[in-house]
Amino acid sequence: MRIERVDMADGGLVRACHAVHVAAHQADDPQQEPPFSLELFSALLTYSWGYDPGEAWYVPADTAGLAGPDGQVAAYCRIVLPDLENRERAFVTPVVHPAFRRRGVGRELLAHALRRASAVGRKFLDGNTIQGSAGEAFARSLGAEPGIADARRVLDLRKVPAGRFAELQAKAAPHAAGYSLTRWTGVTPEAMLAGVAGVLNAMNDAPREEGWFEDDIWDADRVRARGDLSVRLGGHLGYSVAAVHEETGEMAALTQVSVDPREPAWGHQGLTGVTRPHRGHRLGLLTKAAMLDWLATAEPGIERIETNNAEANSYMIAVNEALGYELAEPGFQFFALPVRAGG
Repeated sequence: MRIERVDMADGGLVRACHAVHVAAHQADDPQQEPPFSLELFSALLTYSWGYDPGEAWYVPADTAGLAGPDGQVAAYCRIVLPDLENRERAFVTPVVHPAFRRRGVGRELLAHALRRASAVGRKFLDGNTIQGSAGEAFARSLGAEPGIADARRVLDLRKVPAGRFAELQAKAAPHAAGYSLTRWTGVTPEAMLAGVAGVLNAMNDAPREEGWFEDDIWDADRVRARGDLSVRLGGHLGYSVAAVHEETGEMAALTQVSVDPREPAWGHQGLTGVTRPHRGHRLGLLTKAAMLDWLATAEPGIERIETNNAEANSYMIAVNEALGYELAEPGFQFFALPVRAGG
């Protein structure tokens, strides 16, 4: 079975890989959230969400022993190689077109990813799967160690009573005395870079697998260079609402949502974080409710917003449920697989 490197300059090949992504997404995800656009998909073949470098490989559809529908690609695989923190780990996403499954293609792709990870000195290969899917069964059959499970929730804005988000802001406001809200669209403005870095660093406190990962350390330069991938390269419209501590001028909390103009009925929740000195003031609820109020006028076509949280993140889950988010199973299961020397 041939496995070849994706040439990102070959637009036809990238489109063929995207077609595999779309077909697999439609087959595997019962929630039927929109698949990634070609623009965002292309960016994620090259980088992670935080601009870690990566590689993309594919199995040609005409490779020996395979036959299926017309098209260049039977499967593809993203391999992300963190270059700042967590340089002992790689993240893999193997995706096989439904027409080419149960022929050993996924196993061959994973073996290739393990060899690539070993060749560049990585000790663990990480990935995630939809809970209860064939991908989860495959990971468990390999002896991969399960990590945190993420619960998925969807807010159906068509079911929210009028004035609900203004009501929630009013309830949170007395607890947030001394804080004011600011907002922006698009990439992070220069004046906000350091504040966003502080909130990103606060995300290191979120529930995660103990001992698996190093903290990501952000500063203004890193946000400038490595933030906002879905807006910069993926064609999304970005919306940010921050709470600022009036006495110190510190950014205390931030929530972000992006919208793909090609799929305007869906919003995608990005980070929501509150820095440690400013917790306990209901700033998560305040900023998220303000965001939803803003989107009602800025993006009137939005019908649903999706978000994912670790099942152990009881604080953010409580905030989301107060806003009207409902559990949308299945969620996602994280796994790690040791990389043996030589692959």
